Amino acid sequence: MNDKLLFCLLFTCLTAIPATGLAQNTKPLTPAKIKKTIRQLKPLHKEIAEPQPGDWLASHEEKGQTFAQYVRIRPNILTRQRKKLYIQPIGEFSEKQTELIKLSHEFLGIYFNCEVETLETKSEKDIPENAQREHPSWGDHQLLTTHVLDKILGPELPDDAFATIAFTSSDLWPGDGWNFVFGYASFRQRVGVWSLYRFGDPEKSDEEFKQCLRRTLKVATHETGHMFSIQHCIAYQCNMQGSNSLPESDRQPTHLCPECHAKILYATKANPIQRYEKLIEFCNKHELTEEMKFFRTSKAKLEE
Repeated sequence: MNDKLLFCLLFTCLTAIPATGLAQNTKPLTPAKIKKTIRQLKPLHKEIAEPQPGDWLASHEEKGQTFAQYVRIRPNILTRQRKKLYIQPIGEFSEKQTELIKLSHEFLGIYFNCEVETLETKSEKDIPENAQREHPSWGDHQLLTTHVLDKILGPELPDDAFATIAFTSSDLWPGDGWNFVFGYASFRQRVGVWSLYRFGDPEKSDEEFKQCLRRTLKVATHETGHMFSIQHCIAYQCNMQGSNSLPESDRQPTHLCPECHAKILYATKANPIQRYEKLIEFCNKHELTEEMKFFRTSKAKLEE
């Protein structure tokens, strides 16, 4: 297992939270109307391609999860008590990396229809030596993910937090037998940590920054999607697909398939038209042209 580059490493336990949504300007969709969006959006989405050697599904057996199955497990959802997503920066960040975190803050709020708050940055100096290392072969400085979750994020989870996610510019490793991971999260604790370390150099050029932004938004929304009890998607090309590597992740979209999109509507009480409008505005502002076009087409489909 130590020669595998796992994009997602998540505990498989789920925590049930009472289904009391946040107050909205518009009335949340009923389950029947949510199911209707699945039928409306389905023609826009491509089925998942046959996995290639080295791809996630070539080495991991996944059962998948329909919207109906999702509802039956009483998934993690936003509530009046647990309504906010917190971002915890850890370590030092360049100017452009700080901008990536700021934009992730904005995008996560839109994607999951929730309040987002970025906390004061914590120093790596507070992490003990036994939770840091230099990779034995590559020499990369790494932080131990389990320490970040169990000793930093979990004990300080705010009372009104749906979840807390940490960003770090350092590489991550989850323990013995592993080289690194891009992100690591716990359903039970509702905490996770993601690294910007392997996403490229956002200082290099505008195009490189845009590539880093796409990668950061994908991992942040994918892993937070798991916090909402969403399993890996095996039906469509979808942001909730599993990934073994950065190239595989780059082939996957930022948007959700009809089934996973329905889960987010259910879990966050989002109005899909308003959600798409905000996503379109964000993508247009930051020149994410491909994403903007897809969100615009999706919105039009729901308005037919």
